[in-house]
Amino acid sequence: MKKILFALLSLSLLFALAVLIAFALMVSKQATVLTPPSVSARQVADAKDWLKQNLQLFRRGQQSVDIQLSQQQLDGLLALSSTAFSGLDAEAAFAESELRLRGSITLPKSIYQGYVNSEISLHSSTQGLQFGQWKVGQLSLPGSMAQYIALRLAERLFPELQADELLASIKAVDVSQQQVQFKVEPVEDLGLKVAGAYKNLNQLKDPQLASLPVAIYYQKLSQLRKQYGEQQAISLYDYLYPLSFDVAMRGEQSDVLQEQQALVWAMAIFFSQGTFQKVMAQRFADDLTLEAAPNNVTLAGRRDLLLHFVYSAGLSMAAEQGFSASIGEFKELFDSLEGGSGFSFADLAADRTGIEFAESAKNLNKAEQFLTVMRSARSEQAFFPRIDDLAEGISEQSFAQVYGSTDSELYQQKVFFIDQRIAHLPAFLNPEH
Repeated sequence: MKKILFALLSLSLLFALAVLIAFALMVSKQATVLTPPSVSARQVADAKDWLKQNLQLFRRGQQSVDIQLSQQQLDGLLALSSTAFSGLDAEAAFAESELRLRGSITLPKSIYQGYVNSEISLHSSTQGLQFGQWKVGQLSLPGSMAQYIALRLAERLFPELQADELLASIKAVDVSQQQVQFKVEPVEDLGLKVAGAYKNLNQLKDPQLASLPVAIYYQKLSQLRKQYGEQQAISLYDYLYPLSFDVAMRGEQSDVLQEQQALVWAMAIFFSQGTFQKVMAQRFADDLTLEAAPNNVTLAGRRDLLLHFVYSAGLSMAAEQGFSASIGEFKELFDSLEGGSGFSFADLAADRTGIEFAESAKNLNKAEQFLTVMRSARSEQAFFPRIDDLAEGISEQSFAQVYGSTDSELYQQKVFFIDQRIAHLPAFLNPEH
């Protein structure tokens, strides 16, 4: 018996030692990839165009389709990924018959102050995805192991995605020195599968999310809509003012933060439209009966500013701050490259105010400050900044000439100016000052 116990103890110690050695070999003090923090308008445009074109191909496709990615498009997608997800830096480079992918992930400081550096190559193949050696820190592993781990994780975390089916849909890969081309078969109900995974991801990140009384506030918004009618333009203030009393009153009997979170979610869903509304409502689909958004509600007299406000508030609730802070910039760069009205600092102000509105649902002091101010407010000036002196209609060329990128000192000064204006609004004043 003692021998068995000794053997088990020895195996446990050996396993623990192996884990520590593997961790030491995988983790580095320095990152091998450091993506510049700026995002150019052209990179965003390339990424957006690629996504848009290929989504349309998937929706129409009944047979296999060819999906192509150039270096420029890859740079755009990776720039968006690196900016959107805090701690991730990635890059890609083409070589003869292979695409080399490198990435660095910053570990949480609570675990270890270091990085996990990874490198893998994708090869041309007529048999689906074929990877070369996978390097993780100082470890060198078969590429098939990376694919296996990714597949098992996807199946474990997102069973509705049917990751094995998605992987099997990739029939061939052709890598040249300038682009990579995938031959992909259509996947049935891909949109529903992705939406289901999105819903489960957020429930996994916040299991209390489904218990929020979003349906109650959604119903209250619907009742106010019927009360106001839709013949005359009204301010979002006319909705927020009465609802702030409801949040405060219900919060006395339950949790103010949960009530404020439910209000933000309900407003993001109620005032949005189309696909965005459906995606935001996915996590509460069992409790909500969606209705078309009212078209007479404005901020600063403009419908577009209302949409920026609620979209950014909703996305901020659904994502980490590092992503939501870039939402407005991406949206404005998209607009300027579509031949629309161009980059607008007024729209960006609405985006960032929406994020601040969402932040009021994440901190008790901020929530109480917001509710106290709104219950005595007389107009939207209590929670929305003046935008009459903010430049709009800036073309891509003008933006590049004046600001260069979203990382330039001049651009950051403008953002700081907007943020300070928002921070001095009564509803968002720091309650500690």
